[in-house]
Amino acid sequence: MFLLLNNKPILHRVPEWFPQARQELIVVSTRSGLGTSAFPELARGFRHLHLVSSLDRPGLEEDLVALCRRFGVRRVLSTGEREVLPAATLRERLGLPGQDVACATAYRDKYTMKSLLTEAGIPVAPMRRLASPADLDAFAAEAGFPLVVKRRLSGGSNGTRVLWDGDALTAFTDDWAAGRTAAPDLAEAWVEGDFYHINGLMRDGRILLAQPSYQPYSDWFSVAYDAPGMSGMMPDEDPMSARLRDTAAKVVATMPAVPGVCAFQVEFFHTADDRLVVCETACRAGGSRMVETHEDTLGVHLHGASLLGQAGRSDQVTISPTGRRQGYARFPSAHGVLRRLPRRSPLPQTLLYTATGEEGRHYDPATSLGSSVAEIVVSLTGPDTAAELLAVETWWESAVVWQDRRNPVPDRFKSVHRVRPDTRERALHV
Repeated sequence: MFLLLNNKPILHRVPEWFPQARQELIVVSTRSGLGTSAFPELARGFRHLHLVSSLDRPGLEEDLVALCRRFGVRRVLSTGEREVLPAATLRERLGLPGQDVACATAYRDKYTMKSLLTEAGIPVAPMRRLASPADLDAFAAEAGFPLVVKRRLSGGSNGTRVLWDGDALTAFTDDWAAGRTAAPDLAEAWVEGDFYHINGLMRDGRILLAQPSYQPYSDWFSVAYDAPGMSGMMPDEDPMSARLRDTAAKVVATMPAVPGVCAFQVEFFHTADDRLVVCETACRAGGSRMVETHEDTLGVHLHGASLLGQAGRSDQVTISPTGRRQGYARFPSAHGVLRRLPRRSPLPQTLLYTATGEEGRHYDPATSLGSSVAEIVVSLTGPDTAAELLAVETWWESAVVWQDRRNPVPDRFKSVHRVRPDTRERALHV
């Protein structure tokens, strides 16, 4: 019997991976996990389906313990980043097998994570834990600007702020001291460079599958500006692909081993002085459309593979690469009025395009990576992933119209290589 903690719209797919779901799967999910399906329809596919407002609401742990005891649960499964620690806590409390709290904490707590990598000699951004505005002032004096403030347990760059100069720092610390903004507990130095990530599968501390991708704008940058969240799979013959895979293998070997098959992600900055600096790593699949594009091209659903691994069924995970590559973009809301939104894409490489924005509506700037007015998935066929993604962005900027737009991406960032010319000489040495 399994207990699944879920926040992803994948419940309609779960019976594919667990054919006996009606007899063996207890599901606790948020409404977002239902996707477009109706509750009664999904509920018929499981032993028990229970909806909650949030998977971190007070008192939920006791309810989960009661469910586990009622149904004789022997393993706890989870899909999303925020469920990693609650699932591990539940396993330890009930003496169940699987990822423990120490391992989950290493992957969720950004300070713990990067401390482990630093001890292993893997470069990360300089950082400091924060308890007060004075701590942030002291770090700014050491690291300079820009700098990044965030929560150690945040996900999807929620709550992440980029402070570009002393005026921004003063305004932020004043708001912090007055309680007008959520208090951060981690500061990191800004790292200049192109952004890459690897998504794939690991098993017991070793990589099984690793797909490198290029991302024109880092998550930090996308939150700071109205920058598209774009990503494109890189060809194996790209020399950077091998470097990324080798470094990702070191990262996975350094972190505590997650039992069985598990999805993973590692994010990197490639600096002007040719170093790979780790941004973050995670023991789950990446967000946005990464799971869908990787299933289309690698022949494995990363969430499904992780669930089978947590269930002790790693031998049931199959991988069937197609040899194809894909890229995608999520175009964020800007600070202004959306006057024209393209309803279709004329790009011949388009596989999927959806427009959800409303023309005539005033939008505030996106506050997380999940906010968007349109999305696109494209086929990638050339050797230069960056150039293919840049063509998508160029089309978008010519097609969309914002009135009174504030905080657009500066022109100096709009190039295939994103390292800012005025800071190449002071690229961070970690």
